Amino acid sequence: MTAASPSSSALRLLQRAVPRLLPGLLTRLLTGVSRRACQVALVAMLSQVPLPHAAMAQDAASSPPTALLANGVTFDGELLIATGDVEVLQGTRRLTASRITYNQTTGALSIEGPIRLTQNDADAVILASTAELDIALRNGILTSARMVIDRQMQLAAARLDVVDGRYIRMQKSVASTCEVCVNRPVPLWEIRAKEIIHDSEARQLYFTNAQFRLMDVPVLWLPHLRVPDPTLKRANGFLVPEIRTDSTLGTGIVVPYFITLGDHRDLTVAPYLATKTTTLNLRYRQAFAKGDLELNGAVSSDDTRDGLRAYLYAQGQWDIGRGLDFGLDLRAASDIAYLADYGIDDGDYLTSKVTLTRYRADEALDAQLAYSRSLRASDVVIEDELPFLLGEFSYERLVTVPQLPGRLSFGLSASTSYRDSEDDIDGYDVIRLGAETRWRGGAVFGPGLKIESTAALFADGYLQQQYSAYENKLIRLTGEAETRLSWPLLRQTASGASQLLEPMLQLGWSDTSGGDVPNTDSRFVEFDEGNLLTLARFPGADRRETGLTGAAGLHFAHFGQHSEYGLTLGRVLYLEDIRAYTESSGLSTRQSDWLLAANMQFDTGLAFTSRALFDDTADITKWETRLDYMRPQYSLGTSYAYVIADAMEERDTDLNEFGFDGAVKIARNWSATAQYLYDFTEDSETRVGFGLEFQNECTRFNLGLSRRYWDTDDLDPTTRVSFSVGFGAFASEEQAGSCAF
Repeated sequence: MTAASPSSSALRLLQRAVPRLLPGLLTRLLTGVSRRACQVALVAMLSQVPLPHAAMAQDAASSPPTALLANGVTFDGELLIATGDVEVLQGTRRLTASRITYNQTTGALSIEGPIRLTQNDADAVILASTAELDIALRNGILTSARMVIDRQMQLAAARLDVVDGRYIRMQKSVASTCEVCVNRPVPLWEIRAKEIIHDSEARQLYFTNAQFRLMDVPVLWLPHLRVPDPTLKRANGFLVPEIRTDSTLGTGIVVPYFITLGDHRDLTVAPYLATKTTTLNLRYRQAFAKGDLELNGAVSSDDTRDGLRAYLYAQGQWDIGRGLDFGLDLRAASDIAYLADYGIDDGDYLTSKVTLTRYRADEALDAQLAYSRSLRASDVVIEDELPFLLGEFSYERLVTVPQLPGRLSFGLSASTSYRDSEDDIDGYDVIRLGAETRWRGGAVFGPGLKIESTAALFADGYLQQQYSAYENKLIRLTGEAETRLSWPLLRQTASGASQLLEPMLQLGWSDTSGGDVPNTDSRFVEFDEGNLLTLARFPGADRRETGLTGAAGLHFAHFGQHSEYGLTLGRVLYLEDIRAYTESSGLSTRQSDWLLAANMQFDTGLAFTSRALFDDTADITKWETRLDYMRPQYSLGTSYAYVIADAMEERDTDLNEFGFDGAVKIARNWSATAQYLYDFTEDSETRVGFGLEFQNECTRFNLGLSRRYWDTDDLDPTTRVSFSVGFGAFASEEQAGSCAF
């Protein structure tokens, strides 16, 4: 039973009555009661029972009520003895024991084990053999004690002191996150200390005269040591260090240090000291009410270049209201080889951009301004001939017209590009403004025939300079119309699978008037099953298909309980050659290359995707394929890519690469990864990598080996070896312990 805090007169009456009434009350309650089936529940407000000192009485009056549950209870007027599956509940604390003796005069609890004390919503569990505690379970002594924090870190000592319900003090204690087994009682690592104090509010562990041991061998001594307990996700301190060996930068170590800057900001400082470089890596993160920001950068002094080398990446995203999202992705580097030398980025271009987007059910807005810098060798690409400033804007809105079937949309667009060069052609700059309207409609008729039609009108105005072959100002108008006809045929197999066979036809027409413009935004075209039956194959507005166009395709799909697969075959026909298309696009002649796309997925873990373009003589223009096999113990993946040489796409030789990647669990807690990339054109490996990892509840070990084979004027082949060992609670609660290395 529970009761509210009594008045002073009622409390005095209760103090006189309890010693006389409890024995008889307990006798009646215990008569005929069978153990736990009908426990004696003494929710008697033990904190309200007479205490020897006024201060203790005041503390008890302000503390939560204490409940006692047991199989049996006796009371002789001073001592209340509870036995058999005893539980004491006091606020967020819970104690279980085999026997508890409560002294009414002193207010002390004498407890016999096995004892289990949980606090702070079970983040910390204390196990002991005997204990002496106060009624609030906030102060006392436990002997032969062990403390487990968040099911990960264990601390053991002959004596454990509980102080003010906040601090746990352990004398001559040992701490580890390793599971200790009977047949292997020595953990892989442990910290022995003269004293360990756990602050449950700050969630910190303080060690005095600490000795770090590996397999019971002392390796490090520290007079004082502070570490966060596993429940604290963010705290100042060192992160896992990493040892690296690099053929370009030498052998060194990275030692990250994490610094909290309030609840919403943090800074990671990671010095990298090696034989050929001195580098300071920095990472800053901040969370806002409606966004986040992350800065990554480094400053280096090494033997590969004179002076300081550096880079900075800034990424952020914010909700600025009215459904608008503002994005920031800024990137800068001191030289074109810095990012590759330090394993930061292997791309050909370094692009910074700001974006503004909004997507709703009836409208879409997308705008970005980008600054691009080439990371290629200076003798291959002339920097000032590349458009370094690029701007894109598009807005589309759907409009419902009750009298008009289908859907009507209106859109606005704009684009710009700017080059540093002042030369004719090489320094071409342009600004384009565009508007468009599009109607889409469809119907199903006859034996399930499906017809879809589209009509569109585009208007583009150009302001361009430094290209003498074209007018500086012009307006282009483009009209287009297309109709797609398909006949989806469905059937159900005897096994319950669904199959779809869909023949498809498309007929389109478009025409452009107003003059020609240089091709800036439509140089790279991907021909695939997504744009087989459409006129919108160019990615930009500088080029649009013209004339009469036809396309035909056949699609087959199978959806079963254990497998899914599909196949698409198609081709596009033109009345005249489309010179705007590159040769490698597969669309540069009147009869396009054949498009063949296939995909398969089985519940055994096998997955396959492939897409190829080939002509009538079966000569391949482009081919990309990937095969994956995923099992619980391992995963394997292979890929192959081939594209013919194409000067318009700035590719002087064929792209012909094979790739492999895989991961395997070689033993309990041990796993390995591998990566391999081979260039058949150069007849050489491009990249090779290998990784080995051990991880259990107390230790993480990583070994990585990689080699990059690039050899240019700015980049040399590089071999990199990395090694890191971490000690701590890295595993999740669901991961079983190992007891051994």
